[in-house]
Amino acid sequence: MPARHKFWIITIVMLFIVSFLFAFKPVRRPVARGVVESTFRYEFAQPLVADAEDREAKAAEIEQLLEDAGVTTMTDGVVLLDNSTVDIETTAVTAEVVEQHKQVVTSVLQQKFAGVSGPQRPSADRQEQPIWQPFESLAIYSPRPQIKLGLDLQGGAHVVLRCLPQATMHFDAPEDKPLVKRKQKEAEEDAETAGTAESPPVYQPPETEASLVEKVRAVLVHSGLAAEEVEVEVPAPHLLVVRTRANDKDTAEKHQKIVADFLQGNYPGVEIEDRELETVFIETKTAEKVKNIVDRRLYQMGHIREPIIQQQGADQIIIELPGVKDPEHVMDILKSTAQLEFRVIPVRYTLSQTGEAADEYREWSDTATGNLVPWEQVYNEAELGFTGADLKSNARVVPGATLDFVVSFELRDPKKTTFYEFTRRHVDKRMAIVLDKECQMAPVIRSAISGGRGQIEGNFAAGEAGDLALLLNAGALPVPLEIAENRTVSATLGQDTIHRSLIAGGIAFGCVILFVIGFYRLPGILAGIALVLYVLLLLAVLVVAGATMTLPGVAGLILSIGFAVDANVIIFERLKEELWSGRTMRSAVEAGFDRAWTAILDANVTTLIVTAVLYFLGTSLIKSFAVVLFLGICASLFTAVTVTRWLVTITGRSSLGQNMALYGVSPRKD
Repeated sequence: MPARHKFWIITIVMLFIVSFLFAFKPVRRPVARGVVESTFRYEFAQPLVADAEDREAKAAEIEQLLEDAGVTTMTDGVVLLDNSTVDIETTAVTAEVVEQHKQVVTSVLQQKFAGVSGPQRPSADRQEQPIWQPFESLAIYSPRPQIKLGLDLQGGAHVVLRCLPQATMHFDAPEDKPLVKRKQKEAEEDAETAGTAESPPVYQPPETEASLVEKVRAVLVHSGLAAEEVEVEVPAPHLLVVRTRANDKDTAEKHQKIVADFLQGNYPGVEIEDRELETVFIETKTAEKVKNIVDRRLYQMGHIREPIIQQQGADQIIIELPGVKDPEHVMDILKSTAQLEFRVIPVRYTLSQTGEAADEYREWSDTATGNLVPWEQVYNEAELGFTGADLKSNARVVPGATLDFVVSFELRDPKKTTFYEFTRRHVDKRMAIVLDKECQMAPVIRSAISGGRGQIEGNFAAGEAGDLALLLNAGALPVPLEIAENRTVSATLGQDTIHRSLIAGGIAFGCVILFVIGFYRLPGILAGIALVLYVLLLLAVLVVAGATMTLPGVAGLILSIGFAVDANVIIFERLKEELWSGRTMRSAVEAGFDRAWTAILDANVTTLIVTAVLYFLGTSLIKSFAVVLFLGICASLFTAVTVTRWLVTITGRSSLGQNMALYGVSPRKD
């Protein structure tokens, strides 16, 4: 056998092996396990549910019971394996917390259900197990296609987020001439001292909090704003905060003037100061920045696999989350602005000692008046020192001192010295650590803080602390977001479409192979080998390229099989013509392939042009179809023109390949 024939045989075999390894990845690194095993199995004497359809509802019920008991489970952390067996995986990260969770879970289940046995370690992890693991860093798994499945094939969530511009306006009145009437208790205290010789008459504002909010909203709506574009709040009797969706600075200043004119007319003689506008607008790259932050947040969520994130227009982000079981939790993470602030509390405010409110920082005591004030008032008067933009992206969750979890953070190097000076100037003052305007903790600065490191405490469960660390590492959103569209695709529908698509693809492939073998005989068998290699090559390319397979993509894959065999049909017909003309096998193969090449090239180039047009002008689903078809045509050109040619050439040199009947050609009669 000539050396070049041996070379091509080895090359074709290597193509089969390499394509199979990339497409199915049977050899890969083993799945990394957690630091501790926090999955437990319980068995029940009586079935928990009567039908398999009720398992999901019962799992949700158990998950809620555990959440009420203070135990957070992983996403899909409660799974009914059958009607009387359940696996529960908690978010424990240390052995001590695992033991604590085990005791709580066991107690909850025993109180709720009779005849509970366990916990036991699951006999097999729910993650994919290797068939053989010869080395610690290498394992062999059952071959499975590694191509990413789209939303329509495995179910999940389809969400459209819209970026919103925002203009925030603050209006301050003197504390002795508030904008709204005081609360009932404060009003009674003022009435007791009003009218005495020692105390002058108390100023009575013309509005209550509710009436002021409604009137300001009505004024802005009358100017042309929609009701949902206006947000009005009164965090303190002397403070009014208005937020509108202004698209530019001129519009924001117009809205500010409308409110200022209303206040001036409604409060004659009261000097109301309007602070500098705080604005965020939709700029050229705003949506791109939001897309990048959303991408980082989803990447850091371990249970989100292969999300599809696309920018649509100047203010919308399309997100597809295949396989997500808890889309509401994901939406909470995505919508959170994650704006972390370090604010110094004015000296006049101290923590209230009213039980639960003291722990949650919702009410503070005003030492100047002796009254309780809400956190919103303290927040708006506190001095801003640093924000989350000054942090490194290395926040992490660590166990706290009381079996809770805290989030450690570190400032960027240029800010560490500034932070030291800032804390030195404010020794003995409280510094509130605020996330999305909610106070998480407010420790007293005992001394200047060096190193730029700290921790955020807030009685966090493991899941809450993990979400906070994720948000800090991914960065704060530059603008608020709203959900413009939220659709959930049934996972059952996805499995059904996969099953039907696989059956359709298998039938189509089998019919094509049978046709070429029955009609072209020996060349048909060789074409079948080339078609198998074609499918492996296409799957491998899709996996390496990171393409997502959708239902239209499956249609493109099936259609491309027809294009793949079309080139073989042209070649074999040319080959038969050359053999009929009396050429030798060697010259017939060369002439047949050479003459067929022009027709093959013309037909496939025109199809490639169509797929390019579909990709650049079509929607996301059409693009998936176009990508698969484009790659399929390229792979079919390679297998038909190169692989099939060399298989026919090598076979034609053998004694078996000299038999004309194997090519569907009857011997000529001279």
